[in-house]
Amino acid sequence: MTSGTRFFGTDGIRDVAGRGRLTPEHVHRIGRALAQHARERADAQPVRILLARDPRPSGQDIVQALAGRMAAEGAEVVDAGVLPSPALAWLTAKEHFSLGCSVSASHNPPEYNGIKPFLADGRKLSIAEEEQVEARIQQLDEGADGGPPVKDAAAAARYAIAAAEALEELGDIGGMRLVVDLSAGAASTTAPMALEGLGVEVAYLHKAGDRPINEECGSENPEAWAEAVATGDVDGGLAFDGDADRVLVADEHGEILDGDDMLAVLATDAHARGGVPANAVVSTVMANLGLEEYLGGLDVTLERTKVGDRNVAERMRELGAVFGGEPAGHIVLPRADAGGTLVGDGLVAGVAVLQAARRLGRSLSELRTLRPRRPQTLINVRMAERKPLDDWPAFQSAWREEEEALAGEGRFVIRYSGTEPLLRIMAEGRDAARVQEAVERLAEVARET
Repeated sequence: MTSGTRFFGTDGIRDVAGRGRLTPEHVHRIGRALAQHARERADAQPVRILLARDPRPSGQDIVQALAGRMAAEGAEVVDAGVLPSPALAWLTAKEHFSLGCSVSASHNPPEYNGIKPFLADGRKLSIAEEEQVEARIQQLDEGADGGPPVKDAAAAARYAIAAAEALEELGDIGGMRLVVDLSAGAASTTAPMALEGLGVEVAYLHKAGDRPINEECGSENPEAWAEAVATGDVDGGLAFDGDADRVLVADEHGEILDGDDMLAVLATDAHARGGVPANAVVSTVMANLGLEEYLGGLDVTLERTKVGDRNVAERMRELGAVFGGEPAGHIVLPRADAGGTLVGDGLVAGVAVLQAARRLGRSLSELRTLRPRRPQTLINVRMAERKPLDDWPAFQSAWREEEEALAGEGRFVIRYSGTEPLLRIMAEGRDAARVQEAVERLAEVARET
């Protein structure tokens, strides 16, 4: 890495484990930089840092490397072992840590890993804070090893018990029958503990160790799970990603409710019980036009942000909104048992949708039809390099032509992934064939130029 390289992407620092941003040298420098940032924020208070990881083979080494450099900076470092990212965020806020770091690449393939920092209130770093940390990373050397972290083997149980207790107060789902796909990930222990505490009958797919994390399973690859739900004589299902900050819900026929559907269900339930707080639901530019139209019928505004749950949470705080998320299943809700901190927690969000369905007295298949589904097509183009979109004449020309052809009956969202070398080309409109044609043409231009 050379000076000026950006480490942080859409959601933390991510790369193929042992390479690029995650070489051992860089992990050491990242650990030092994050500890120093936490020390400055803590003023004169002792610095306590909580680390956890998903089950990727590379995770333990990264945790040890971070912990050693953080300890050398004077921090008390606790290793909570395998734990979902939202569980770490909740524990960071609930148990008054100065900083939490989840070592996870979330929904990315097994060879990737990442470092997701959370501040003392459970929120992710702002862009300005990331820039401060990045400046330190560029300036620091590897430093010395300050020793191993303190092990906390009970952290997963504390989170799962607290989540079940908090959710139980919000509605009874006892007796529901579900198929739950754990994505061979971090929820493999916590989700069963919490769901069984809620009295749910569950058949589990793809626990940690069954296969590599996220490989042909979980929310990113839901086909096997959806088929199991459809043939299982159950009420529905949940599918998490690797670190369980995302969730998809399946109805009793195995049809999937994505993040847009879940927000529609939660808003419908709140509307029926007196109103949606702030009369607003927050999502991103990727949210389907159908969600916006449906919420408008409830006199609720859909507020759109840039992609990323951090941006969703920030806008929720500004508005006083309590429902936010992304179509991929990252739903952000407040946790009253941690001071109202906003956490994107797949387990909590999935159960909240099930509770809403039971209160409304409607099946998940009925609720899936609440909002219209406007044709939307997304193609990911793997790129050898990130060509600046504003300085790419051939692509810009094709893009303008396709926008003119849609004649105001659609929209494009074109951006680079924050975690992988992908150009994401999305179009939405009322004519499915025309939308598909437009996206395929732009993808072809991107590949050729």
